[in-house]
Amino acid sequence: MQIYLKNPSGGPATLSPRLAGFCGPLALTLCLALCPGPVHAQQQNPPQLGFPNAPGTFPEPPKDPALRHMMHKMEKERNVNRQKKIEADTARLLDLAKELHAAVAQSNKNTLSIDVVKDADEIEKLAKSIKEKMRDGN
Repeated sequence: MQIYLKNPSGGPATLSPRLAGFCGPLALTLCLALCPGPVHAQQQNPPQLGFPNAPGTFPEPPKDPALRHMMHKMEKERNVNRQKKIEADTARLLDLAKELHAAVAQSNKNTLSIDVVKDADEIEKLAKSIKEKMRDGN
C-alpha cells in the first residue's frame, strides 16, 4: 500500500517525509518476517517417509528369524515377478521389431509410413523400460 500526498502546486505527488521515514523500516521488517531465512537454516533433516535408507544402501536385516525369512521370501517373489515382466516386455519388443522390419521391407526408398515411425518410437520406449527394469531391479 502506498500513501501519497496531493501536491498543491499541481506537480507530481510525493510521499510525505514522515511516511517515507516509516516505510523503509516497515518494508525491511516485513521482508525479514515473510522471507525465508538463510538456506543453511532450512536444510534440516526432513522426516523420513517409507524406506529409511538412501538409494543403493541396504537396511540392516531384522534380528527376528521369522521376519528375516518372510522378507527373504518377499524379495524372491519380487524378483520372480520382475523377471516375468521383463520376459513379457522382451517378447513384445521382439514382436514390434518384427512388425517394423516387415513394414520397412514393404516401403520403398522414397516413402516411409507414419505408422513405422510410431512403431519405432514404441520400440524405443519399451527398450528403455526393459533396460531400467534390468538395471534397477524394479
